[in-house]
Amino acid sequence: MAHESEQVWSATVDHLRTMIDSGELPPGSRLPAERALCEQLGISRGSLRQALRVLDSIGYVQIRAGSGTYVREQGTEESPLSSWFSEHEQLVEKLFDLRATVEPTLAERLARQHTPRVVQRLADNVAEMEAAAAAGDMLRVIATDAEFHRVIAGNAGNDDVADLLRSVLALVGEERRAALRLPGQIRKAVAEHRAILDAISRSDAAAAREITLKHLLDAKTYAHDYASS
Repeated sequence: MAHESEQVWSATVDHLRTMIDSGELPPGSRLPAERALCEQLGISRGSLRQALRVLDSIGYVQIRAGSGTYVREQGTEESPLSSWFSEHEQLVEKLFDLRATVEPTLAERLARQHTPRVVQRLADNVAEMEAAAAAGDMLRVIATDAEFHRVIAGNAGNDDVADLLRSVLALVGEERRAALRLPGQIRKAVAEHRAILDAISRSDAAAAREITLKHLLDAKTYAHDYASS
């Protein structure tokens, strides 16, 4: 079962999605100030910020530093995946390469210094991603995928490497949404996240590094092949 704080931000994501989908928060509009939203929804600032990060990662809102959070304009239809990857292939490859340089090291480090609380958070995340996939909730699949990698980055140390990855993950958006729509990719991602979790929980640092690296390079290769086919 997910921890209470995670249930709060997860419910907040659903609440804000409903407000956006219904038009109560129209495209292009700025969300109310944090304090007002917290009071309206009856939640803490921490839960609200977590929910907003998730909504940003799945394309519902855009967080602009120093300005606030805005509802994104939603396209009427998505461009075909193969066309999207063809047009953005260099960006996708650079982001996957950068992540492959940093993330395996952090997974390795977390395997050496993890706590039961962090392992449980990752386990809850994998279970939620699997349930979202089974329910066909693509937005939640994308959000839980992003959150899995954020939890690792956020708990593997506070040095420049971890800070770099958190910055990189803040950039990951469109390519994550597109990559997880590739045939069979969700099932593969869930299985690989479970394998990374297993390695971390066993304190198998070498396996955590190896599986994370393969996870990222496979996704990069699959996206490249799909765009070329």
